[in-house]
Amino acid sequence: MKQIKVKYLLKRIPFLTMILFLSSPCYAQYQEKHEISFVANGGYNTLKYDLTAGKQELGPGGGAGLGYTFFFGNFFGIGTGIEMGYYNAKFSTPSFSDKYITYDGEENFEFRYNVNNYTEKQSTFSVNIPLMFQFQLPLFHDEHLCYLALGGRVGFPFNSRYKSSGESFKTSGAYDNYGIVIESPKSQGFGTFSNQKYDNDIKFHTMYILSAEAGMKWMTSDNFSLYTGIYLDYGINNIAQKESKYFLNYSPDAPASFPNESILNSRFTPQNEIPVSFTNKVIPAAIGLKIRLAFRFSEPRGCCP
Repeated sequence: MKQIKVKYLLKRIPFLTMILFLSSPCYAQYQEKHEISFVANGGYNTLKYDLTAGKQELGPGGGAGLGYTFFFGNFFGIGTGIEMGYYNAKFSTPSFSDKYITYDGEENFEFRYNVNNYTEKQSTFSVNIPLMFQFQLPLFHDEHLCYLALGGRVGFPFNSRYKSSGESFKTSGAYDNYGIVIESPKSQGFGTFSNQKYDNDIKFHTMYILSAEAGMKWMTSDNFSLYTGIYLDYGINNIAQKESKYFLNYSPDAPASFPNESILNSRFTPQNEIPVSFTNKVIPAAIGLKIRLAFRFSEPRGCCP
């Protein structure tokens, strides 16, 4: 009888060993592999441009979206996703002027104008597709990690607009054939037009942006992490569609109407009498705080002996 029991136990040893192995706490070690996150950021999300006149104010903005990161090991991963961004900026100048030859319906003349206390706000929404390489290291006895992410994003602008306000547009017409300058009547587009406001669409090219992030990754539970950090974006291409239009366009069909162009794609004539564009290059730029709430999917990574 004892011999039978010994044989029975010997047959069950592999099964018992597997049970003990699976129940061992050392086996409950998992490799972080996939991560889905909800992203929100805010700070100065602006349209940065070089100016030949006036001054620029950086605009507050931000964004939100979804992200996915695939980890190749404990320290390195690659991430992408889809995000919505909002960028804006403001331009102001006390005065500027321009002049050009145009047609009044009967003959050519030189259209002249002076603009006083002009402000303009540009804004755009953009769908951004990031590609980021993430490196992370443990801190505080492996409970939390610090991270650094480098890469870029491609942005597709939409709903881009500019809103302008001018204290006064003073216009006149110079007729060289008669040696006169006409400053009235307003019905013909000559005179002082006060409190001019305008709101219109503006077109931008696709954005190509270099990006960097750095901060802490707080391991709040076995499956959730909270990222808190700072981000920096800087565009590498000119997104303005440079057309060098006249800021004010005289129309013989509606001479008293002056819808103005944006300073991002128009020109003026400074004192040296050479027409120049208001801006030379327009790029998206951003700096601020970013938060990510991440859900982790893990895979077994082995067992202690």
